[in-house]
Amino acid sequence: MRVATRVLITIVIGIGTVRGPFAIPSADANPLAKPTLAEARNHLALGNKLYNVRSFDEAVAEYKAGALIEPAPVFDYNLGQCYRLTGKYQEAIWHYERFLVRAKPEGKIFDAVNDFIAQMKSELDKKAMTQKPTEPAPTPAVAPPASQPAPPTQTAPSQHPPAVRSEEAWYSDSFGWGLAGAGAVGIAVGGGFLSSASGLRADANATTDQAEYSRLSDNASTRNLLGAVIGIGGAGLLVTGIIKLAVHSEEPSRVSQLGFGASRTGVVVFGRF
Repeated sequence: MRVATRVLITIVIGIGTVRGPFAIPSADANPLAKPTLAEARNHLALGNKLYNVRSFDEAVAEYKAGALIEPAPVFDYNLGQCYRLTGKYQEAIWHYERFLVRAKPEGKIFDAVNDFIAQMKSELDKKAMTQKPTEPAPTPAVAPPASQPAPPTQTAPSQHPPAVRSEEAWYSDSFGWGLAGAGAVGIAVGGGFLSSASGLRADANATTDQAEYSRLSDNASTRNLLGAVIGIGGAGLLVTGIIKLAVHSEEPSRVSQLGFGASRTGVVVFGRF
């Protein structure tokens, strides 16, 4: 008689509060009846001990291990309790709803479980409504008032400013004048060598000494060659300078290439402007 009374009191207290895991059967239709397999019952008992000392995570592990052996509805109810008390409402709702479908409880247990589900869904809805966006919304651009003109668009300065056009006249081209002047000097120097060579050749023709004739003739040939080379080079520079002055335009003057070449018949001056 004492045993039956103790069992009845325990069941009434458990159903009235619906605050902890249940493990004591009272009738054949008890939705919180213990599993039939001994190993599953051992996991249930150990999970209840952990639950009572508020070690909910360890209790969850024991309840899941027992459910894998025998999926009794009591495991879903106990898992729902653990997850609810630890604030994991989505997992708790899932196990509570699974318990309602499988155990089909009635009366106070049914009402209590539905109240738990409603409370947690309400909390989740409140959290969703107050949740800040993961990224701030972009600030909309404010259009200027209709009465005021829109500010002019500023263009970033170019890294390569346009070249300043030269307004110098053709006679201000110092490089062209330099080429022409150097050419004129070269022609004069070359003419001097040619004139000196002519005099030496005349002296060689006038002498009767063969050695003196050879010396004067050699000097005359050397000066004649120098005069020809320098004179032709000077003429080339003069012509280049004149062309440079002739093609002078408003664009900045620049000589990118200038060179000289020699051949058997003269000197070649070339360049690119």
